[in-house]
Amino acid sequence: MSAVRVAQACYDKYKPIAVLPAALRNDVDSLAGYFHGRGELQTVFFSVVPWNDLVGEPNSGHAAIADFLIGGAAAAALSANFDPMIEQWANSRKIALRGALDGYEAVSFADTPAPLLKFHGCLTRDREETLWTQGQLTDAAVTARVVSCSDWMRVHLPGKDLLVAGFWTDWGYLNSALADAMNTQAFGSVTVIDPQDNVTLQGKAPSLWARLTTGVTRPSWVTIARFR
Repeated sequence: MSAVRVAQACYDKYKPIAVLPAALRNDVDSLAGYFHGRGELQTVFFSVVPWNDLVGEPNSGHAAIADFLIGGAAAAALSANFDPMIEQWANSRKIALRGALDGYEAVSFADTPAPLLKFHGCLTRDREETLWTQGQLTDAAVTARVVSCSDWMRVHLPGKDLLVAGFWTDWGYLNSALADAMNTQAFGSVTVIDPQDNVTLQGKAPSLWARLTTGVTRPSWVTIARFR
């Protein structure tokens, strides 16, 4: 489900309980932020999230990322997916892949040659600490996870070539979180696979765009294909 569809499902499920501003219906960041500000993110908002609609069968994108990790073709995968579909594909191939939630786990999990780092959180591991709104970036547990992921990236990723597969979704606060985590990185090259043009991508994630296009040592930016 897109972020808009998730927001609409949450809004509509909560509507019989209380009236919310109409503008929140299409904005999951603001909707989750409303409940976070009231101290009700986990107790109320999570009760209306359509969790069952956020799981299912892996697609070819999940399979490709899992295969890259299993075969050691990638140094690491940094995933905004909090669903377990990448892990699910690996598990079906008899690889007990676990998504790492912080830098320590990225080092200690040795199920594959390369780690899967899930800075958004995980639906099946510590669901209560998944990242839904920018307001959570001041929460101690979330901040600690983002900082730990950032520290791991600073050690392991300098000079690497970065492949961004369809990242510019409407989960805008994740773009900001990743831009912060990559604040000190310098990549050899950046390749983006996304169906949208450069102007649209830059408009949807200005901080991340600026971060990834600064200090690149080889061809700076290529949008090469469509990715669904």
